[in-house]
Amino acid sequence: MTQSDDNLDAMLGTLLAPTVRAGDRAFLARVEHRIDAEAALGRAERRFWKSFAFETLAIGALLAALWMLSSSDLLAPLAGSTQWGLAPPLLLIVALWFAGTQRHRQT
Repeated sequence: MTQSDDNLDAMLGTLLAPTVRAGDRAFLARVEHRIDAEAALGRAERRFWKSFAFETLAIGALLAALWMLSSSDLLAPLAGSTQWGLAPPLLLIVALWFAGTQRHRQT
């Protein structure tokens, strides 16, 4: 390289170099706040799906127990003509319980 190439490189380096400026603390605070909010949302979603899975398993276990109890001779008059005669009122109770526990968790 010649002297003129070195001068040209130095001149281009100074002209094209980014300007030095102070950091933007407000922008940094907004980015950090957003990262924290996304992490909290992810934790809340994982907590919800875990709770939902366990409560779905609990409802399945209740339905299985209800089906077994409905087919017994002792509860046959309560079940009516079908084996699922007791299911709607008990499912309503379970649904109301689920809605109440979810609302309680939000507070």
